[in-house]
Amino acid sequence: MKTTIRLLGAWVLGFAMLGCEDAPKPKNPFEPAADKPIEPPKLTEAPKPEGPPDLEIDSISPKVGFERENFQFPDGRKKLAAALAQNRQHFEGKEVTLIVDRKAKQEWVSAYLAELANIGVPRAKLKTDTRNEFPHELVFTPEAKLAKPAPCSTVAMILEDRSTAVWKLSGGVAGRRGKGMAGPDLSMTGDTIERVAKACKTSSTLFVVGAPDVEWGLVYDLAASTKSLGNALFDTMALLSITPVPGHKVDLPH
Repeated sequence: MKTTIRLLGAWVLGFAMLGCEDAPKPKNPFEPAADKPIEPPKLTEAPKPEGPPDLEIDSISPKVGFERENFQFPDGRKKLAAALAQNRQHFEGKEVTLIVDRKAKQEWVSAYLAELANIGVPRAKLKTDTRNEFPHELVFTPEAKLAKPAPCSTVAMILEDRSTAVWKLSGGVAGRRGKGMAGPDLSMTGDTIERVAKACKTSSTLFVVGAPDVEWGLVYDLAASTKSLGNALFDTMALLSITPVPGHKVDLPH
């Protein structure tokens, strides 16, 4: 009898447990429906850098940060101006640093300097690879930021055949030096620059420029070479935005 009761109790307990397992669980009201598609995670915009963008001109085009302003297109310069204007708060009233590749076109450099002047930049430190004996950075003043230079200020130019010419801003006989073994003869050109500069006691400004096909690196070398001259010290350097005729008066843009 006791055995029967124990068996009956075990059967009732097992049935009750089976019933509990088969009983439906209450549904979570916050659980999404099984047939509802899973939404992809929302895309968030990458945070914008807070600091000023790097300023650079490589062998392809001018750049403002990662944005490339290609001058091969008609609106290239307008895009450069707009990109710099968007960052005016970082640069206005300050000396900025502009990295320039040797193979950059000098017209890109003069355009960049002009657009920097338009947002209130007084000077730009240009960094360019050059000879070991020359400084690898020079401070240039945009033409628009120059005080009225003396008419006797020195102009130095690299010509199309890589010879050089040096004369006064107001015009006069240009001292020419032939091409050297590996480009412009900067040593001989330096002698001419010293002579012209010594004759102008009222100016310490040097204007440099190259013929249209002369790459920036050679123009930079010309300017940098004057830092080793003992008798002609220039505290202001400027890149001409026009191509002058050697010996003729140079009219600066207003």
